Amino acid sequence: MNKHVEQCLQKLHEKGFEAYLIGGAVRDHLLGLEPKDFDITTNASPEQIEACFQKTTRINERFQTVLVYQSNRQIEVSTFKGDTLLDDVEARDFTINSLAYSHEEGVIDLVNGTTDLSNHCIRSYRPDATMQSDPLRIFRAARFISTFGFEVEEATLQACQTYANGLRNVAKERIVTEWIGLLKGRYKQKAFSFLEAIRLEEVLPFFTLSPFVYHVFKSNKSISWDSDVRALTEYCLIAGTVDVLTALPFSNQIKKQVKQLYRLYHNRLNQHWTNWTLYQAGLSSAIEVEKIREDREMECETTENIKSRFRELPIQSKSDLQLTGKDLIEMENKKPGPWVKRALEQLEKAVIERVVPNERDALIHYYKRESE
Repeated sequence: MNKHVEQCLQKLHEKGFEAYLIGGAVRDHLLGLEPKDFDITTNASPEQIEACFQKTTRINERFQTVLVYQSNRQIEVSTFKGDTLLDDVEARDFTINSLAYSHEEGVIDLVNGTTDLSNHCIRSYRPDATMQSDPLRIFRAARFISTFGFEVEEATLQACQTYANGLRNVAKERIVTEWIGLLKGRYKQKAFSFLEAIRLEEVLPFFTLSPFVYHVFKSNKSISWDSDVRALTEYCLIAGTVDVLTALPFSNQIKKQVKQLYRLYHNRLNQHWTNWTLYQAGLSSAIEVEKIREDREMECETTENIKSRFRELPIQSKSDLQLTGKDLIEMENKKPGPWVKRALEQLEKAVIERVVPNERDALIHYYKRESE
């Protein structure tokens, strides 16, 4: 067990409280995966939890959760959902996430979660109550399907279908977190079959889940994408539009990056990289476009080749240019404006295409000549 978690559990035990590691960390350990997050459940109240540790933050009043800082590790400690550990695990979303652990007892399985884990089964202990109380769990089921490739147990699937309309009332911010996790999973074929079974396109039309989108995802080979931007770009490419981003609460930066990759991918369909288009795209975006092409089994340039070509460019960014916008403003004795950006881009292109060397005097001479 993680030493910081062990210390946290020990501290609660010393104060006379029950405390157990629970949820995803136990599940991932049993699957042979490295746990990323650690959650502890205890019969201590939030106030009692805070009294046990030097540095804490109350993060969720509804679920009585306290963030405990142990060295550089953050551990979520929550009060039992109910009076006992049994009450707590029965209230959780799926049995595979209801496994507890203590140093003394080892893995504690009160709802046959280990059996479901072995059978690759996603099952709720009380399906109807579980989905009705928080419909986001329906989307969580889809994410777990995509991540692990598990199947949803029949009664749980029926509950997901029955209460799917409740997703209309869930904050989009919560939904897109699960959506990104789903898109980044390796088993998206199964996940989209599940989404089709619950008729998500009728419940949340802003995802633009057309029959074509379902078909493509269900027939695609197993590929996992490691970044949010890549996952969203792939989805937009399959949906055939970036307009889907408009209704989703992603940051402007992410939306900008996705739109750029989407545009670069379509540009690349019609032409190979020139020095100028490679420079405009930037190294990371150009590499990403080629990876998208590779996944689609299209002709593509290797990452090493793209890196080599980019290194050989006379400049890699505007900051490398030996003439600045300030220089141009002083030379022209004009107010700043869009003309500065246009002039700098003209100089960048001339340098990239080796029309003029990246030397201050040469750039000044070239600019004056072109401005005449």
